[in-house]
Amino acid sequence: MSFRATRTPFRSLLTHRSPFPIPRSPVSLASRSVATLPPPPASGRAAVASRLHYFTALAAAFSSGCIVTWKLASDAQAADAFTEISDESELAHSQFLTAERDSLKLVEELRKDPDMKEVDPYSYLSGGALHRNFSAGAMKGKGKLALRPVLFHNADHTECVVVLHLGERLSGHDRIVHGGVLATLLDEMCARATILSLPNRIGFTANLNIDYRRPVAVDQFVVLRSRLTSLEGRKAYAKARIESVDGDTVYVEATALFVSPKNPLVGLAAKWRAS
Repeated sequence: MSFRATRTPFRSLLTHRSPFPIPRSPVSLASRSVATLPPPPASGRAAVASRLHYFTALAAAFSSGCIVTWKLASDAQAADAFTEISDESELAHSQFLTAERDSLKLVEELRKDPDMKEVDPYSYLSGGALHRNFSAGAMKGKGKLALRPVLFHNADHTECVVVLHLGERLSGHDRIVHGGVLATLLDEMCARATILSLPNRIGFTANLNIDYRRPVAVDQFVVLRSRLTSLEGRKAYAKARIESVDGDTVYVEATALFVSPKNPLVGLAAKWRAS
């Protein structure tokens, strides 16, 4: 007696029906029919409670949104303040540096000089523009520019003097102020001595030449001086330098060219954004 193996195609196995049908249980049919039925109407008390829960959740969400919006607005206003102090140690450090700066002989002389006027260096910035400004924002804080720079200028804004403190977190080589920081400060000093003399009182840096004479150690006050040297239509030339407080050491010198845009609308747009 021999057996012969047969192969059943796989597709036929998928479509093959068992000769013994599996009956559907009445329980599954009942549960299926119940699941498709609409829910019974809620009673009057349950409906009132449901509505109360809904309005309570809605009021809570609205209140939370108002609180978050107010908090974000308050944080943005606080972040715009240059003198924002994050902790007591930073406040004490700022007060110590302020007293040291105000006692400098140069600062006392400039404040008594009738030809020089002390102004807020960032008075032209307001709102978010102050927070986004590089020197007033990113470079601000303990170990960097811990104090707002004190700025003096003459009557026509063609000569400027700034006294500021450079912190240790502005280092390139260890405990030596980064050259890029010094270049940024000199660029801003040249801008202060030129832009207000340009058409529409706006200009952009077209050229900036830096001569690094000596390394600048961190954690000290320095003096920045700039003056307008030439004005030719839409072009303004300036010189600037960074020196020690006593004036005996010149650390860095710079010359710059600022150009006012041809289109006067650019100047008007810049004034509108700053307002």
